[in-house]
Amino acid sequence: MMSTGEPTLLSSLTGPGQDVADLLDALPAVVGVLRGADLVVELANPRFRDLAGGRPLLGRPAGEVFGQPENRPLLDLAEEVIATGEPRRGAEAPARVMGEDRGERPAWFDFVLLPLRGDSGVIEGVLVHAVEVSRQVQAREQLGESERRLRALVDANIVGVVIADGERTLEANDAMLRMVGADRAALEAGRVRWRDMTPPEWRANDERMMTTLVETGRVGPFEKELVGLDGRRLPVLLGAALLERDPFLCVAFMLDLSERRASERERERLLAREREARREAELAAGRIGRLQTVTAALSAAMSAEDVGRIVVAEAMAALGADAGLVADIGESEGVIGHAVGYEEDKLAAWSRFPLDELSPLGDAVRAGEPVLISDEKDWGGRYPALLEDPIEFPAFAGVPFVFHGRALGAMALSFRSPRVFTADDRGFLVALGRQAAQALERARLYEERAYVARTLQEGLLPSNLTPVPGLEVAVRYHSISDGGRVGGDFYDLFDIAGDRWLVAVGDVCGKGTAAAVLTGLSRHTLRAIAMREREPVAMLAFLNEALRRQATAPGFCTVSCATLTRIATGGFEASLASGGHPYPLLARAGGEGVEEVAVPGTLLGVEPVPRLDQVTLRLEPGDVLMLYTDGATDARSPGGEHFGEARLHAALAAARGGDADAIAEAVDEEVRAWEPARPRDDRAIVVLRVLPAAAPNGSR
Repeated sequence: MMSTGEPTLLSSLTGPGQDVADLLDALPAVVGVLRGADLVVELANPRFRDLAGGRPLLGRPAGEVFGQPENRPLLDLAEEVIATGEPRRGAEAPARVMGEDRGERPAWFDFVLLPLRGDSGVIEGVLVHAVEVSRQVQAREQLGESERRLRALVDANIVGVVIADGERTLEANDAMLRMVGADRAALEAGRVRWRDMTPPEWRANDERMMTTLVETGRVGPFEKELVGLDGRRLPVLLGAALLERDPFLCVAFMLDLSERRASERERERLLAREREARREAELAAGRIGRLQTVTAALSAAMSAEDVGRIVVAEAMAALGADAGLVADIGESEGVIGHAVGYEEDKLAAWSRFPLDELSPLGDAVRAGEPVLISDEKDWGGRYPALLEDPIEFPAFAGVPFVFHGRALGAMALSFRSPRVFTADDRGFLVALGRQAAQALERARLYEERAYVARTLQEGLLPSNLTPVPGLEVAVRYHSISDGGRVGGDFYDLFDIAGDRWLVAVGDVCGKGTAAAVLTGLSRHTLRAIAMREREPVAMLAFLNEALRRQATAPGFCTVSCATLTRIATGGFEASLASGGHPYPLLARAGGEGVEEVAVPGTLLGVEPVPRLDQVTLRLEPGDVLMLYTDGATDARSPGGEHFGEARLHAALAAARGGDADAIAEAVDEEVRAWEPARPRDDRAIVVLRVLPAAAPNGSR
């Protein structure tokens, strides 16, 4: 057993029942025992184990665990203790140990190494007691580095450095003395005083900064002025740090801003020379950008009203006008359209104006060039009869919209303050007028095309539906022809014989002229073949052949049709056939749900012999049969989701209690609400409702 030679001291430090290990664990120092020449770790308290970073320690040679070169001197001293029996002490001994993150770190220790003797008196090990002083060593090194840097800064004379108490400048480097026009003699004589060098208007700010310095230990950087011993004012950037509070002592750093201020003044002078040119360039670039914005907006304008709103808004924003309007120009007069910023009564007096009378807008139209009025004097010299007292808008711009030599419209801009119109202003207005003229021409052509499309679409649909006794009929139809295209959906209801009728709904492929040809061919072919064939499948087979034989490019379509025959019960026998069309929907009187009438069939106009099935059912009083095109189910919400069959079924089920017109309106309204924008496709909905025996018939 090893002993330090003083077991009674160790025993006195432990109370009854208290283990030595508990005492060692509680010590705020590194304590351990190393045995033998290999310095095998026999005991290590928690702080000793921490230095190993969690690696196994007990029973291993210390040189194995702490094998870094930095640790060799300490291990050598431990070996000397075993060899000589003499203790060793040291302060701030460097070492390298494991950190909390399991990485190596440098460390410094104050230590004592004591020999441990066995019962025979032979030295068998070393007791290690060490206190880590790494923080103190590192703090001292950092302080020394800071002092070296400060001294380098002071000696470099790049910035002024001052050490001062509350009243006097105690030390200053050459840079600071040069700034304030002083020398070492003035400094030593006490004439370099901070308060004396501070102008009166800066003293209150200095007091606030001094308070901040005392409270927080530092202040700045902030700008101020000093008055040198030669009376010259000097702008400086100042920052300070507190060295001692009692007695007060601080260090301040000053940077001469004279050159920077001179550079700033020169830069401002140069910038001022460029500002006007840059402003003009930016204005021109901004107007080019605005013209590009106008071009994009006008490309989507579908009417003269759209053009007017866009042009007035952009022109007012670009020139800062307070009011603006557009006028449609006819052969002999102008008619005011969209207007902003004018009083209603004054605007009403000019709602129509003759082009041959003297007026700025009339002159602009006749000349084909802008008319610009800068102020009240300009008004009086050119249009004295129109001069108001007081004048509300002293500045005015009249711009014609000229297309191929003819003014299609004109714009007026009014300003509540006088304005000098520049060449750029005029150029912008001319360019805007040309864009507006082109947009008006496009809108005119679009409206003409839309009118032709609507007229053609109306010619492809029946002007009226044949009344069917005992049956209510209602139709809702929406065409994309309002956009200048002819759609491909159609419907029809006509009598075949005295007690038989044919109802049909179809959708041809494509849009435009080709769709119009197929629509007309399909509807009129069905009308003709219905007089010869009795069964709907035979009618669709004939239509299929007609589509395949047409002289123009082949086309195809989908059709759902049904023959209706009166029966003794007051209802109808319906024979249905379909060529690739959505199935009709049936709502029985007294029922709750809606069912599809499955009538399989292939597209018409594609196969030589299409697959066509026929289904026959009875429609009793109160029953509702609805035929429709896929424009209803394909309607899209703003988020892109289709209306779909489930919603269509639900809409019909909810409306089934009304008459045919109410049902058609309710279903159509559901679809319109789902797709509030202009529809992407035609939509046809035909509702047939069998009336009670005593009810009158009708079609809507």
